[in-house]
Amino acid sequence: MTERVMKNSSYLNASSLTGTMTRVKDVSPTSGMCPLCIRECPFLCEIGLSAFRGREVLYPVPDWFGASTAGAIKDYYLDWSHFNILSRLTTVFGVEADPDKVLFPNVDVETKVGGIRLRVPIVIGAYGSTEVARRNWEGLAKGAAISGIMIIIGENVCGMDEEAKVENGKVVYSKEMERRVKLFRE
Repeated sequence: MTERVMKNSSYLNASSLTGTMTRVKDVSPTSGMCPLCIRECPFLCEIGLSAFRGREVLYPVPDWFGASTAGAIKDYYLDWSHFNILSRLTTVFGVEADPDKVLFPNVDVETKVGGIRLRVPIVIGAYGSTEVARRNWEGLAKGAAISGIMIIIGENVCGMDEEAKVENGKVVYSKEMERRVKLFRE
């Protein structure tokens, strides 16, 4: 049998992240379920785990909480090798047609996102309130700032900050939010 991660959704009901597996390998390509799901199944699949443990299993492998980050196993049949930069080799625009001046460092790809100037059109996604994000924020924020790109502070940072101050249902102070913004600005 081939690898578990197929070109469909058949791998979705078993994951190394949660320690789940299916009884058989020829699961349904759309649901990831075994063709015959039995009551006395000796294996715990994602459906069974959710039925038994519910909300507890939202975070993969709790033993690694705060020391890991989870990456989704997705295959969109697309990778960087599918992109080709097809440029004209005979025409130069926006700069003097001199081979000593037509160099990558001389290219201006500056843009604006939400009114914020970016040297490079890259935005680092939200890392949120995870312990991994908190521990690694200094390097991420400073690297983003030095590179001239944007890093997004996750939506629940204040919610997980035990020292946050809330008045009338609004966060008025968060030590962790202040720390993250300060590290980016430094």
